[in-house]
Amino acid sequence: MGVGTPDERTGFARLVLPEVRVEWPVELAPVLRESVQDRHTLDGGKLCAELPSLWRAVDTALERVGPGCLVPESIRHDPYEGWQVAALPRYGPDGELQLRDGAEPARPRARDRSALIQALVDAVAERPSADQADALALLDVMAGTFPLGLDAVCRRLLLDVELRRGVGAGMAPLHEALERRAPGAVSAVCYLESAVGSRKAKGDPEMDNEDVVRVVRGGDGALRMAVFDGVTGDGDGSGGRAARAAAARLVQMWGSGGADPVAGPDVAAADPQPPRPLPGPRELIGELDRAAAGADGGAAVVLVCVQPDGTAEVISVGDAEVWLIRPLQADAVRPRELPYTAWKMTPAHTVYAERLRSSSQAHGDTSSLTSVLGDGTARWAHRVFAVAPGDLLLLASDGATGAERGRWVGDVLAGTAADLDASGRPVAPALAAALTARAEALGGWDNATAVVCAIDEA
Repeated sequence: MGVGTPDERTGFARLVLPEVRVEWPVELAPVLRESVQDRHTLDGGKLCAELPSLWRAVDTALERVGPGCLVPESIRHDPYEGWQVAALPRYGPDGELQLRDGAEPARPRARDRSALIQALVDAVAERPSADQADALALLDVMAGTFPLGLDAVCRRLLLDVELRRGVGAGMAPLHEALERRAPGAVSAVCYLESAVGSRKAKGDPEMDNEDVVRVVRGGDGALRMAVFDGVTGDGDGSGGRAARAAAARLVQMWGSGGADPVAGPDVAAADPQPPRPLPGPRELIGELDRAAAGADGGAAVVLVCVQPDGTAEVISVGDAEVWLIRPLQADAVRPRELPYTAWKMTPAHTVYAERLRSSSQAHGDTSSLTSVLGDGTARWAHRVFAVAPGDLLLLASDGATGAERGRWVGDVLAGTAADLDASGRPVAPALAAALTARAEALGGWDNATAVVCAIDEA
């Protein structure tokens, strides 16, 4: 690239700039998006696991060239050579290279952080992001289809306190958490809180709260949980009827042996008979779709199953959400850092999300759904993942995870869990209660239901 003498018509005829040429001593590897989406030389699903090697290359670039040397196109990958960082150095008025003199810290500047975030999101998104804000918006609505934990990675890149020791050291605690697995069998127990929302309450129990929860402890030892969020356009209660009809059909398919009088009506006892083969996502969602349609209503749903071996899976339709909240290793947490992290497990099936897939100028109602149970064409998202002792799995209707201006929901969840832990209160039940109270504090516009499942050693 070059900078020549400006035209005299600009009014700067006395300013003479040198011509600067940048020549790379080696052939550049493909940009990250090309490696993942076009050449398929890097598995996008395993992107987060490959990032620690990238951070080492980034730290080297910042140390040698200086902060502010990255653009999204700087991040490149070759299947044989691995990560490559094409750092753009600064040049002085005489055209000479100005490398880092060591007088300033090597931690990344805002430009470097933004470049990393955009490069990572562009690698897995359907379109390149326009800027950092656009990349973060894509993460918010598509997190469940992106590599798990990528939203937590990009949000941590924004926090200066974690990166003062370098990108590699600052990101290491998160990567340990992302890769953590249960060393043996696990147990799972869940806690439920549900609130109507003061601005929705009309005094009719059949219509006020259209959220429905079902939890079944199967004969195979797995804990199966579901949160249904009824969708009612004209306030006639059809969403609640659809949610309850779909929930009843789900319990039949899960093969429960009836309600457990100790746990309450929402928790079913283990089936004394040998467990029947469970249907796959297509058959399961198809049955729930027909059940909701029979009630002349619609509902969003999230389903989570936790197996005793630490394997879990999630199925979602609509805008109900699942989050995984995981503690960081105590010895890795620095002062002023949150001891928890969180990442989203489900995408949003909304009009806004669909528009955002193709345009950075997307707008519209974020609660207008493109897929619900009951319309005969329900689309779903399905993921299999691993849990570990100490994890908290949150299943929530959209009323319980409403956004706050300027705060990412993952930071809200991690911060709330950290505060509850520091207070000595049981984190899982207290978190469920805190989220419903938060929904009311934000206006109480909708039903807010939170099911928090605590994972521990068996």
